[in-house]
Amino acid sequence: MKKLSDAIDGIKGLIAFMTRIPVGNFHSDLEEISKYLLFILFIGMFIGFLGSLVAFPFYYIKVESPILVGTLVLFTMLYIQGFHHVDGLGDYGDAWMVMGGAKRKLEVMRDKYIGVGALVFVFFVEMISLASIGYLYSKLPFLTFLKLMVLTEASSRLGLLTCACCGIPSKEGTGRYFVKNTNEYHLSLGYLIMMILSFILDIPKIGVLCSTVAVFFAMAVAKRSNSEINCVTGDVLGATVEMTRAVVLLSASLGINLYI
Repeated sequence: MKKLSDAIDGIKGLIAFMTRIPVGNFHSDLEEISKYLLFILFIGMFIGFLGSLVAFPFYYIKVESPILVGTLVLFTMLYIQGFHHVDGLGDYGDAWMVMGGAKRKLEVMRDKYIGVGALVFVFFVEMISLASIGYLYSKLPFLTFLKLMVLTEASSRLGLLTCACCGIPSKEGTGRYFVKNTNEYHLSLGYLIMMILSFILDIPKIGVLCSTVAVFFAMAVAKRSNSEINCVTGDVLGATVEMTRAVVLLSASLGINLYI
């Protein structure tokens, strides 16, 4: 019973750390919370479900405004996650653009300033997500749209899980616990969960496409971070969620013309 109680407390801590969803009091520290990173997939599913509900009134009254719907759905999902990953994307963008070695890039990633790299990365990555959501809204009935929002948001968290698995832990920062405590077992189980979700939602081909794209894209992000800054930080993990969402939504937008 104590192990179950500890697991529930750790998962509550993960939800509190990764979102704005109220979960009450918990006692686990970050190192303990990081052991339950696999459950980030279910958090992603829930956020995708809530985000898709925002589109329902527009479906009901047949509003043809995909950009407006895409904006509202994306904002809702980003708000629920507390904009944490967007902050990481901005820091990652600044580090990507700065010239210098690993030490210099880490300094830029951790400073309090917002540079051109941050603005450009956040704007274009989120615009790809926004436009893709709007496109899916314009092409699909509500139930299929809901399924794809659940699937793609979970896939973005599979990207985070992959990056943590393939990354080198940093020497400091909160992200090091998640990288240190995530391995190939968690990634394999995460991919299996995504396959099961795809069949439950009755979109297996799109599910395989989105999940596979998420894994390979996040591997590439982790490889570059390992090479450029010698580690994967919390900012890199957050950026991976945002970039993976954009890539997966874009893949889904192309995939519906082949598989749906």
